[in-house]
Amino acid sequence: MYARAANVYRKVDLDSAPNTQIVQRLFERFLRDVETAREAIAGRDIPAKAYAIDHATRIVVELRSALNHADAPELSSKLDSLYRFVIDRLNDANAKLDTKQLDHAKRVMTSLGEGFRGAYENMR
Repeated sequence: MYARAANVYRKVDLDSAPNTQIVQRLFERFLRDVETAREAIAGRDIPAKAYAIDHATRIVVELRSALNHADAPELSSKLDSLYRFVIDRLNDANAKLDTKQLDHAKRVMTSLGEGFRGAYENMR
């Protein structure tokens, strides 16, 4: 019963959050997923590693699908390339149990998240 109530609360919270806050949450969750994957690789917990990397990948795919190529073709193209790079690094980390690949993905997403937050702050 409590899990169901928590799920309903999360859905209402997500449905009522501004888009900028949702994007910030996605970047934050991506970073948590990467850290979880790193810990799972270190502990040789393959199911946990796979779940964390899969979730991080789904976040990047969602961000990538939200790009508006019609309104901002150059920016969207550059972001698309960065997102593809991140997905490739996550796939390599998953297949090779390579935390260095996670570091590359984390660095790119951290920079993008900071850039997004900075742009949002300047718009206020």
